[in-house]
Amino acid sequence: MLPPGPRIDARLRSPFAAPPEVPVHLEMSDLTGLRGAGTLVTLRPLAPSDEGAFVSLVASSTDYWAPWTPARSARIPLRERFRRECMRAELGAAAGSHLRLGGFLADGTLVGLFALNEIVRGALQSAHASWQIGVDWAGRGLGTDGGRALLDLAFAPEPEGAALHRVQANIMPANAASLRVAEKLGFRQEGLARAYIRIAGVWSDHSMWALTAEEWSTRR
Repeated sequence: MLPPGPRIDARLRSPFAAPPEVPVHLEMSDLTGLRGAGTLVTLRPLAPSDEGAFVSLVASSTDYWAPWTPARSARIPLRERFRRECMRAELGAAAGSHLRLGGFLADGTLVGLFALNEIVRGALQSAHASWQIGVDWAGRGLGTDGGRALLDLAFAPEPEGAALHRVQANIMPANAASLRVAEKLGFRQEGLARAYIRIAGVWSDHSMWALTAEEWSTRR
């Protein structure tokens, strides 16, 4: 039986492994508590007291949103969906990977949902933006107003914002309302992602739009 060979540090087995003094994990910023304000819409995290408003918003707008959003199981009650949304938002903010907010009018009415998803740090400093306005408030400029508040949060320096460099929005070409919001906010169209997201059982193309911090600063 041969004697055991020398122990090899696992970090030296690959030429691409980071040396011991270089941290492999990139630090993420805690986004808990971030809020934004437009002229008409205020963005803040959903609270337990928002459950009824969330259920009402989603119940009334599900058919309106269906052509543009991934299908959700009808077997999940809306109150359970609210609980999961709050948990996802809380965990994502604490981890610095997501910022999911409700859009509220001055009287406290919940009119939509806004988010910065898939936040990446390191050399990218980017995220994907999304917005949904309830069917009862569509066509009133609330998506644009809330989107403006969301981008202010995205590009503002810490701790007031997420200090991102680039925000992308992927929109189905037939979604005229969201395309108008992207254009009004100053997003640039960069291309077309073929069969990007499965919507209503079909892998759907999405138009790719983007905006950088430098571009946003010239519009403010």
